[in-house]
Amino acid sequence: MKLIKKVAFLTRHISRCFSSEATAASTAITPRQNEIFNQEKERQLSLIKRIEKIEVDHIGADEPCKLAMNKYLSTPYNVAMHLNQRYMDRSAIAMVNGKPWHMLQPLTEDCELRFITLKDDDVTEVNQAFWKSCSLMMAAVLQSAFKDDIPVELARAPDIPITTGCFAYDVNLPFKWQPTREELICLNRQAFMMADRKVNFERLEVSREVANRIFEDNAYKKHQVEHTEADRVVLFRLGDFVDITDGPLITNTGFMGPHRYVFTCNKLLRFQGVAVPSEFRVHHTTWSILEERARKPVLVDLAPNMKSRHRIDKAQEDTAS
Repeated sequence: MKLIKKVAFLTRHISRCFSSEATAASTAITPRQNEIFNQEKERQLSLIKRIEKIEVDHIGADEPCKLAMNKYLSTPYNVAMHLNQRYMDRSAIAMVNGKPWHMLQPLTEDCELRFITLKDDDVTEVNQAFWKSCSLMMAAVLQSAFKDDIPVELARAPDIPITTGCFAYDVNLPFKWQPTREELICLNRQAFMMADRKVNFERLEVSREVANRIFEDNAYKKHQVEHTEADRVVLFRLGDFVDITDGPLITNTGFMGPHRYVFTCNKLLRFQGVAVPSEFRVHHTTWSILEERARKPVLVDLAPNMKSRHRIDKAQEDTAS
């Protein structure tokens, strides 16, 4: 009975992550973003007037072959479907003509293709994709975790080295919040459920104009768009959450694995986390070490307003001491 009351309290005052009807923090902004995303996706597909064939040379130790695929339509995942279930289930990203490629990103020319798993000998590129995906998933959870009357402005995924042992996402909340253990467990549970559902990461490349329309209510995202060097902006969607990231990301949230994902939060409103790929078994002692390491605040690549807040917090601590 105590547990039920505690969950009800958390749901009422902090989040809805135990509810099957959890929605985005803003009931107006998120549907509009998804509507623009869907319209642009359909518009780009409508530009393909006729189907052209390309030759895809699958290279690798197993099942090397050449396949005729559809230009601008077929993806590495479609190639995997022609091979076997193992490629479909285990391939986190692909290498296309030597470049890392999202598994659901259409192929554009004749190419050599190799599938990459999280257990390959060289995991440099797939590790980058894994951590970026974890950051975006963290933001998707935070977007839907708070009550509708609490404005949550998702800033960005900071560029922090993998060697720090964590991924992160910067968030602007209208109040200073130090989450309790129960609140972090609540966030973790929503992440577990998302991982268990194996939600796909959808990629879409858009113009700056479209990106500005999608993020017109978010000053942080508009700043990202303005400072993008390329003419096109790469977006990824997870569920109904849309974000800016160059990618590539892994295929879906199932690669994170339930019960291997953790939130922490420091005074900067930078949420940090750590995750282990679902293919790996981790002893609870090892996991505790990884979790503790991820709790240490990472203060690199801070937004200007976050730097100011950190100085204020530190000054207050010095005064109190």
